[in-house]
Amino acid sequence: MNKDKQFKLVLNQCETINLKKLKINTLLLVVHFLLKDYKKMETNITPDPMTICASKEELTFINTSVNSLKTYLDNNIIVSDTLFYLFKNRTQSPLYSKITRNLEPMKAYYKYLINIFSTKLSNGSNWIPELLAFSLIYNYKKEHDKSFSFFPEIENFPMDKLINIYNKNNLELKKRIAAEDNISVWKVKTNIDEMYDTSEVMVKKYLDYNFKINESRVSKTRVSKTRVKRKK
Repeated sequence: MNKDKQFKLVLNQCETINLKKLKINTLLLVVHFLLKDYKKMETNITPDPMTICASKEELTFINTSVNSLKTYLDNNIIVSDTLFYLFKNRTQSPLYSKITRNLEPMKAYYKYLINIFSTKLSNGSNWIPELLAFSLIYNYKKEHDKSFSFFPEIENFPMDKLINIYNKNNLELKKRIAAEDNISVWKVKTNIDEMYDTSEVMVKKYLDYNFKINESRVSKTRVSKTRVKRKK
């Protein structure tokens, strides 16, 4: 992560407060946060057949895509490390104080998304961070017909191809588990399914969530103006 580049992104974002862009940036911030947890899948080792059943070419494509997307986000969005640093040091200078006031919606958006994520995943889940990251973008675009117009690289990212890899392997995985447990395929719920379900809930609730200015602060302002008027 380039700190100078990050600070320029922060200053640019704070020139004019665009809540729509902040909201999209925060969704991608969570995507970036998830991608940092990704462990590169080795293509020279036979995968656990009960965990993943992708070909070497597919694993290479996933590895390359994760690296490409993470690098793009490093250079084009405000990432979590930067956000945490700014709020931790908000009292260190007037500039930091002003920046954090402007980024308060982003902090609220991030907290809201992470709360959904932490409550949705069951304890001990063998989660798949890169799939959850991909699914958040896919769900936002395909299922809810939303655009990442501020980030053209995301618009053109081969998300369909990536999701199809997981879909195909999810079906194979369900067949293997069903055969081993002697149950119907449709009764099998995999970790891949859990990532899809989690991303769907996160995006749906996030789209319905709106940042609100502190109501008590607004109320005090209105009361103050009323009193001045009466004295006249």
